[in-house]
Amino acid sequence: MNKTMRIATATAGLLAAFALPLVAQAATTTSAPAQHFNLQTRMFDRYHAGEYDGQLVLTIYPNGIVQGTYRPSDGGVRTVTGGVDGENIWLDIGQSRPLHWTGTFVKGVLDMVAAISGPDTYSLQSVGSVTTGK
Repeated sequence: MNKTMRIATATAGLLAAFALPLVAQAATTTSAPAQHFNLQTRMFDRYHAGEYDGQLVLTIYPNGIVQGTYRPSDGGVRTVTGGVDGENIWLDIGQSRPLHWTGTFVKGVLDMVAAISGPDTYSLQSVGSVTTGK
C-alpha cells in the first residue's frame, strides 16, 4: 500500500511539472494584444473596366488568425475569416461560397488576388488604413 502511494505521488508530481511549462507558454502567447485594422479597399477585375470600393475591418490575433467583416459600397456585410504568417495573408470573404484571396499585408497595406474559373483574376487592394488599439 505504501509503495502504491509513493508511485501515485510521484506520477502526480511529474504530471504537474510537465503541465506548468504549458500553462506558462499559453499565457505568453495570448497576452499580446490583437491588432485591429479598418481598411478602405478597391476590388477590380484585371480584364474589365471599373472597380468596386468597400471597407474591410480586420482583427489579427497573435496566433495568426484573422477575423472581420467586408462591406462593399453597394451594401451588405460579408464575413471574413483567414490567417496571416509574416507578410503573407489569406482571406475567405463570404459564407456559403466564400471567395478565397491570397496576397501580402505589409505595414497596413493589403495587396491580394483571387483567381476564379475562367480567365478572370480579381485584385483587392487597400487604399487607406487606420489601425486601432481596441
